[in-house]
Amino acid sequence: MGTPAQLDLVVDLNTMDDTGLPWTFLDDALRPERIPQGAHVIVGSGQIRAVALVVDVTGDIVHVLPLRGSVAANAHLLSEDRPAS
Repeated sequence: MGTPAQLDLVVDLNTMDDTGLPWTFLDDALRPERIPQGAHVIVGSGQIRAVALVVDVTGDIVHVLPLRGSVAANAHLLSEDRPAS
């Protein structure tokens, strides 16, 4: 198994709130300015990685919608100005 892609946002993808979406605190972003609503980012924790859509950012809370498929399969959705993994 290769090195996991660099995370933009640490999210436990098994934790959902009443919205039915995984969530985390904006403070868990490596670069919070890269986490606007509508952005596609790499999320996860430990060895787990996924591309996700940032559904909303409300105060300190970020909700994401993980996409099906691998990070490699969804890489075309990520911003081109990402730092190298």
